[in-house]
Amino acid sequence: MKVKWTTYAANDLIAIQDHISRDSRQYALVVVGRILDRVMQLESFPESGSVVPEYSREDIREVFVHSYRIIHQMCPADVRVLTVCHGANPLPRTLPEL
Repeated sequence: MKVKWTTYAANDLIAIQDHISRDSRQYALVVVGRILDRVMQLESFPESGSVVPEYSREDIREVFVHSYRIIHQMCPADVRVLTVCHGANPLPRTLPEL
């Protein structure tokens, strides 16, 4: 199954890298690399993770990398990465779209 990123999620990833890079550029690359690796696993295992409690929908799931939540939606033709956020931050009230 193909993975697609929303603009919102892509911007999240850039912001995460920028934030971590302030302290360690090398660690930022490691964290972003792990997030990208985990997202690529969704191609083979789109039902990975658990239902996101804030949304209570079977098609919206989350997986974790370090303290980051990768929120994705299972669609008939693809898996959409909706957002990547720190676990301490609230999720958007409405779901980001492609």
